[in-house]
Amino acid sequence: MSGMFEPKQDKANRKIERTKKEETAKKKSRMRAIIIISVLIVFSAAAITINSGFIRRSAAVVTIDGVNFTTVEFEYFFNNEYMEYVNFMSQFQGMGAVPDTGRSLSNQIYDHNTGETWADFIMSMALNRMSGLTALYNAAQASGFELTAEHKESIDEDLVMIEIQAMINGFPNTNSLLQQMFGTGMNVRSYRKIMEFVTTANAYSEHIRESFTYSSADLAEYYAEFKDDLDVFTYRQFTIYFDYPESDDFDDVDEFEAALDEAMENSRIQAAEIAAEITGEDDFIQAAYDYSDFYSDPDSTLRLAQGNRLDINTSDWLLDPARVNGDITIADSEQGSIIIFFVSRDDNNYRTVGMRQILILRESIYPDDFPLGEDDPGYIAAFNAADDEAKQRAEQVLSLFTVAGSTEDALIALMPDHSDDNTEGGFYSDISKFPYQSSYIAAMKVVEEIEDWLFYENRQIGDSELVRTEDFGYHLLYFTGPGDVFFELMAKDRMRTRDHTEWLENLETAQPIRRAAFILVHI
Repeated sequence: MSGMFEPKQDKANRKIERTKKEETAKKKSRMRAIIIISVLIVFSAAAITINSGFIRRSAAVVTIDGVNFTTVEFEYFFNNEYMEYVNFMSQFQGMGAVPDTGRSLSNQIYDHNTGETWADFIMSMALNRMSGLTALYNAAQASGFELTAEHKESIDEDLVMIEIQAMINGFPNTNSLLQQMFGTGMNVRSYRKIMEFVTTANAYSEHIRESFTYSSADLAEYYAEFKDDLDVFTYRQFTIYFDYPESDDFDDVDEFEAALDEAMENSRIQAAEIAAEITGEDDFIQAAYDYSDFYSDPDSTLRLAQGNRLDINTSDWLLDPARVNGDITIADSEQGSIIIFFVSRDDNNYRTVGMRQILILRESIYPDDFPLGEDDPGYIAAFNAADDEAKQRAEQVLSLFTVAGSTEDALIALMPDHSDDNTEGGFYSDISKFPYQSSYIAAMKVVEEIEDWLFYENRQIGDSELVRTEDFGYHLLYFTGPGDVFFELMAKDRMRTRDHTEWLENLETAQPIRRAAFILVHI
């Protein structure tokens, strides 16, 4: 019986299988349709939300040595590079091309030979900057370096300043101003993250620079090698000008050049006659007075310069080790003959100093406001009245300071109510007889009246005095003590810069990897 039913069962089974296959095919077809529709929906959503803050803050568009950068983060660096480049070029007009700020950078050609756009150019600089910072950041992380409380406080202060700017300029919130500055999607959280990244990289770089140490012998050896660059030269000079001939007055070039040579030679002769009568520095100053009203005071002929900043016309003579006070020479310049009087060469072998001050400013009285300027009786009377008023206030402060014990703490306590100095604590360090400044340190020079007091031979820590200056008013000074030897300070700064630069050059930087989403960055 069962055998009779087998064919019928087989037929039914085949029908069932066909039905299953058809249903499976239909399901697959429906699934493909769903997938296609889903993809279309996703791309449609992407097109709508690609500029949304969430996408721009979360999608990585660049990876450098394991560090991912989102659209918002990349655009921060891009915009920074763009602004720095434009601001720099605007200071030196004609030095280089700048893009049209009113047009898309992607539609402006930077290099017509290669077809590179301005967007490409700025992007390349941004990626290079990001690579360098990433190398430093990763090195900091590997070494266990952490930001100090001061670094974190600086970031907080930066954000507070942005918040204040947002309020002043009518932005609804801080995020709105950040987006105006750095692009869609930027907010306080993203900005803080970027600042922590950048600050960590830069702080670690500074930490490495400060880690280079040198012995006194090392510093002396370096300075000796570069003393012609770093020694400070004091000299006086004034120029005997000649009347430059008018080219239109001559028939040919030869005649013009002959007249020019004659005018120059006359200038040399006059300069030699004047120099022959000079026997000392006072004679030199008087000779300048006699020659021209342009040299109206002793400082008008005085020059102070480090060796690397000497004029090319006079440097060889001034740098001669045999040079002594009172030596005189004459040098040619494009305007005439320069008479030069050598005063001194300083090897900077002295200690810098530090001080605190309470400043009592004199009311500003301007000579130009009076018919006869500084000689006007009205100006003199007004200036003296302002000086007397400042002196009275200064003497009151001095009295309070004396009663309080004439200590550094007493001076600091009086500052909030009595000082016109906006420096924190009225404190100044690394004061030198000649200003020296680099990217890392600044040794400052103060006005002559204060310099004379600070560098008095027997000056002791804790000394204080009320000092009057012609330019400002009255200064209640407190001597905080000596600092570094000036030549060692300069030598150490330059050696650290040298060694730090070498360290940076040997720091490996990774090539940026652009993610597929990189094309979503609109510039």
